[in-house]
Amino acid sequence: MIKKTILNILFALLFPVVLSAQEATLFKQHNMKRWGIPAGNYSGITNLGDGRYALVSDKQDADGWTEVSISFLTSGDVGKGLFRDNILSKKSLSKSRDCEGIAYVPEGHFFVAAESSQQILELSPNGEPTNRTLAVPACFSKNNIFPNYGFESLAYNKVKGIFWTTTEQGLRTDVSAPSSPENRTPTLLRLQSFDANLKPLHQYAYKTDAPIMKKSGRHYAFGVSEILVVNDTTLLVMERELNIPKNYNRSKCYIRIYSVFPERQQPITDTSKPLSELDASAFLSKKLVCTFSTGFRIFGKKNLANYEGMCFGPISEDGSQTILLVCDSQNRAGKSFYHLKDYIRVIKFP
Repeated sequence: MIKKTILNILFALLFPVVLSAQEATLFKQHNMKRWGIPAGNYSGITNLGDGRYALVSDKQDADGWTEVSISFLTSGDVGKGLFRDNILSKKSLSKSRDCEGIAYVPEGHFFVAAESSQQILELSPNGEPTNRTLAVPACFSKNNIFPNYGFESLAYNKVKGIFWTTTEQGLRTDVSAPSSPENRTPTLLRLQSFDANLKPLHQYAYKTDAPIMKKSGRHYAFGVSEILVVNDTTLLVMERELNIPKNYNRSKCYIRIYSVFPERQQPITDTSKPLSELDASAFLSKKLVCTFSTGFRIFGKKNLANYEGMCFGPISEDGSQTILLVCDSQNRAGKSFYHLKDYIRVIKFP
């Protein structure tokens, strides 16, 4: 029995976890500090091509990104990373715009979604504002979001030139209060698309799962932290629930990634109508493709990671698509006995 247990432990350490009854293979987390990548508040990631990726931070005092190079093993897992440069606007801001999502447009420009301003601005390749912005509908105004629950995600369909975003939690016009352990109800979201002219295209209704946590700690977050365009008909939506008690012990983060298919359902026809008044059939159907959790215990596992960014990696040797997830460590926040890490990890889809 003891030998069998030891063999099982060794197998779990040496090989990636294949998630049963799901479509994804989940590889282990990698601490980017080991590659010399600076500490950050990495809340978004986008693929630039040629093994280069841009990370956006939600606490930097100027718009821009951190560029890194990442190599991959034949299995599809990350091999190593290399810090390249910080690309920041020379225009200093009075305070951070709370940049949460980033999308690279093949022509060389970037779009960055900011939670504090509820704007999605275009940046040039050197990080400077171009004065172009997505025409965000009035329903997403700063006054209509709950504090710290605005735009958290941004995705781009390069084939059709379509952008996608949503708020982390429901708007004030759609839900009475943010979802939480004290309000154990799903939140209702509007997945918003924009056309190639940066104008609003369609809205789709989306309902998250209900919170899992039983009580809130010092830091709690819930909702959709990222969207990724898979193809013309499919999106991946990452739902995240994070709870950090005052002393860090029993901290937990749950990640659930769903596929949704907007092309199969009708968009919202009356966008002025509260989502709470819609029939259940109006919400996008979703399929679970990956779920995992991380956490911290003083006497136990110490792999807590708050994943907020998601983008495509390369195609692995077996023909599977890899997806990169990046977490927000709050600049490697912590106490003397423990600090959060800037983790990156790979999910592989067949």
